[in-house]
Amino acid sequence: MSSWVDGELQSLDLHDKRRNDRIKRMVSMMAQRPTGSIPQTFTTRAESEAAYRALNSESTDPEAIRQAVREACVARMTSVDVVLATEDTTVFNFTAHPATEGLGPIGHSQLSGFFMHSVLAVSDEGVPLGLMHQQVWARDPKARGTQPRPQQRPFAEKESARWVQSQRVIHQAIPAKTTVIKVADREADLFELFAEPRPENAELLIRACYDRCVSQEQKHLWAAAEAAPVCGEFAITLRRPSRPPREARLQVRFCPVTLQPPRSGVHDPNLEPVALTAILVREIEASDDEEPVTWLLLTTLEVRDFERARECVRYYSLRWLVERYHFTLKSGCKIEESQLRTREALERLLCLYAIVAWRLLWMTYAARVEGDQPCTVAFTTLEWQTLWRLQHDQGRLAKRPPPLRDAIRWTASLAGFLGRKGDGEPGVKRLWRGLMRLQDIVIGVLLLQTPQDVRNA
Repeated sequence: MSSWVDGELQSLDLHDKRRNDRIKRMVSMMAQRPTGSIPQTFTTRAESEAAYRALNSESTDPEAIRQAVREACVARMTSVDVVLATEDTTVFNFTAHPATEGLGPIGHSQLSGFFMHSVLAVSDEGVPLGLMHQQVWARDPKARGTQPRPQQRPFAEKESARWVQSQRVIHQAIPAKTTVIKVADREADLFELFAEPRPENAELLIRACYDRCVSQEQKHLWAAAEAAPVCGEFAITLRRPSRPPREARLQVRFCPVTLQPPRSGVHDPNLEPVALTAILVREIEASDDEEPVTWLLLTTLEVRDFERARECVRYYSLRWLVERYHFTLKSGCKIEESQLRTREALERLLCLYAIVAWRLLWMTYAARVEGDQPCTVAFTTLEWQTLWRLQHDQGRLAKRPPPLRDAIRWTASLAGFLGRKGDGEPGVKRLWRGLMRLQDIVIGVLLLQTPQDVRNA
């Protein structure tokens, strides 16, 4: 079993050591073949049958697995001063599997599937630290068209309440000496979220969606932000899913604002005004083929000068990592291709692949930001030695493990990464394909070794 799996699930308690060991073994094998189906991942009939039993068993509690993953994440956070809790919601579409039970409608068509909301902890340098929280739910097919409109329902009954629910979990989990900043897109622009009580080391950084009423002279949020003077300009690299990175020059304004409680819809009548800082970001000198960036950010962080406003914008630019995480989970681990027959079994499978997807993302970005550390933080001795020999034409083995950055590039080269000057660093897709190829080679090496060699590997 991979040592990192044992560490990630160290506190797992499924009330039976055999169950705990089975789940750890499954995650370890899934990490070696992150794009395979269950028969492809678990190569013997006995292993496949054991995996199906675990995924269909009520004793495999997804919340217990998430709890263990959260505790491992929080343990890593204790050594970091600032952590970004990046959040997003994604949809899993299983319309192509009509026999699957427990699914619900997604969107406004006849599509079916379920939803997942993730809180991915990220260091302020852009290295994923783990999963703080995940929620999975399916809509009731019988409720389609029968429920009141969202504006007529109490906040606690809306799906958007998940943002506050995740916030409460974060508040309970964060280490006392770590500042955690919730970073989210416009879907999280909820007055109840801004009004939610927070400990001193919990902050918010949310992209505004609504032109809310404010106490300022301009009366509305956008007008108040527009009236603020330009405090500076800076260049930043924007990274977005399905688009190549690009440089953007941004102009920044900021001002204090006090949001007034909403007047329409069903809300708690005891809601009080909330004081925040608005940061308006506009791209200047954008090329004709790019839509200029315009962000209006709302934050509880204290912003007194341009440098602090710039830092908040940089934090927000890292939010896309949670989208990259969902991309890895869906396109890399191919959850939507699974043919398990119940949503409950799919949720258990998703729970395990969620760990694998985080690990893949961590390896990708740790190599970029912390690439000088020994590769043994991510590779076994046999794995890095195999990579070394492949790269050095069977030459003399290095006395010390190579840096993580080199090992990641070598792994990605097994999937076609050329490493040319303009290629940059390998992405997560190249990495997961390279890891699968590496595991095949390692198995071949093991088959050629003597039993003594295997014990020493």
